Amino acid sequence: MGKAPLIVRPYDSDIGLTGESAYQWTLFLANEADLCGDYIAYDKWKSMAEGLAPKEGKAVPAAVHYPALENAIEKYANKEWEMSDPRHAMVFQ
Repeated sequence: MGKAPLIVRPYDSDIGLTGESAYQWTLFLANEADLCGDYIAYDKWKSMAEGLAPKEGKAVPAAVHYPALENAIEKYANKEWEMSDPRHAMVFQ
């Protein structure tokens, strides 16, 4: 289990994440799913990260609202993950 990225909300908002924060979280969740051997979750987070990745000529979104990402962050923050085996600490589905 790696170090979780910061949760950075858009200015004057309590929902959603900044584009950079959402990108960092999707990469983090993809890596965690990969470590757990959950390839379906890995593909889900990796494809979301690819869509958020900084690219030349593409602006980074100021705010991103993905309910699945918010739910996964909430589960992670509230420690609502399966702890039966430390190597398989989280389930994000």
